[in-house]
Amino acid sequence: MGDVVIYTKTGCPYCQKAMEDYRARGIKFKEINTSLDAGAKQMVKEKYGAGKVPVIVEDGKLVSTGYNGGG
Repeated sequence: MGDVVIYTKTGCPYCQKAMEDYRARGIKFKEINTSLDAGAKQMVKEKYGAGKVPVIVEDGKLVSTGYNGGG
């Protein structure tokens, strides 16, 4: 698996669960908090059409929006 980015927002329990799951599986990822980075929030909407977080991207490809426990 290549580069993994998880876009989150402050206080999101689904974001926390997604990150916990990736950590438990030993998958390294970069977290980008869209609450703190307005540019990232806008980019996620424009590039991936995502209106909710977490948004999980692997190797530049959208894997998941709104975590459902599957990673």
